[in-house]
Amino acid sequence: MDQSTFKRLLTAAGILIIILAIGTFGYYRLTGEDESLFDCLYMTVITLTTIGFDETIDLEGNTPARIFTIFIAFSGIGFLSFFISTISSIFLEGTLRDKYKNNRMNKSLYNISGHYIICGLGRNSIHLLDEMVLTNRDCVAIDISKEVIQGVLIKHPHLVYVNGDASEDEILRRAGIMKANGLFAATSDDNVNLVISLSARRLKPDLKIVALCSNHSSSGKLRLAGADSVVSTNLISGLRLASEMLRPTVTQMLDILQSGKNNDLRIEQIELDERYEGRSVGDLLVTDFKDTLLIALKSNDQILFKPNDDIEIRKGDAAIIIISPEKRLQLENKE
Repeated sequence: MDQSTFKRLLTAAGILIIILAIGTFGYYRLTGEDESLFDCLYMTVITLTTIGFDETIDLEGNTPARIFTIFIAFSGIGFLSFFISTISSIFLEGTLRDKYKNNRMNKSLYNISGHYIICGLGRNSIHLLDEMVLTNRDCVAIDISKEVIQGVLIKHPHLVYVNGDASEDEILRRAGIMKANGLFAATSDDNVNLVISLSARRLKPDLKIVALCSNHSSSGKLRLAGADSVVSTNLISGLRLASEMLRPTVTQMLDILQSGKNNDLRIEQIELDERYEGRSVGDLLVTDFKDTLLIALKSNDQILFKPNDDIEIRKGDAAIIIISPEKRLQLENKE
């Protein structure tokens, strides 16, 4: 419940309590304090709610008390209606809002394809999500905690998400695993990531799966469970520490190309499909890749750095280039 809604509810409840108190003590004084406070409260309630029972307190001949009853009836009924309508509107608005959000999210999940699934929105995957958004990649996030998702939505309000356990097949199906390009098993628990990798591999055998592990010794198990690649936080941290000490300028350059804080360039990988087959590297640089910097070419599981212009492109090769996210999209979507 947001703050404004809570204030409305508090105001309505406060007014109702004040009316009940005025009615109770008003009848108590106007009857010479001969009636009990409970009977006075009961008289106030049946007057407010227009139930129509016989008077609990005999007001025959007590003109001031009957005038007071008229006052309570007209003023109190209005405030009671305000209280009931406030409660109803809060419930109805909340229900409709949740229903609208669910319908919109289900529609987004139904229409999305060629996306990436992020399982877990922990400390590491928050940065992963930032990178996916910055590079214009469609993604669906899965997290078991609704509170965590709500926190992430503050920064990424248009995030498509599923609230549930990513290790369950039904949750993965709802996230569109059968139409996804890849999946990140990125929770903070290595065992959960293992089960996610196993489930995802069984549901879609050709899916690209990247798993996160806190304990480097778990990397082998994750690969056996179906992960194509495993990122060890301990290993990466150690290598980064060494790089900062031994080659700080290289690290700084890579940070610029990876973070996008100072420019919009990225080191990207472009899959060279049948559109590029039979053409030479030089031809690509003159036409399709003229606005990019070609770093290397991956061919037959070998990486050729600064490839010669006369090398022929084969289907399945991949170009490692420096390019902006917008140019990458143009390149990938070019017919």
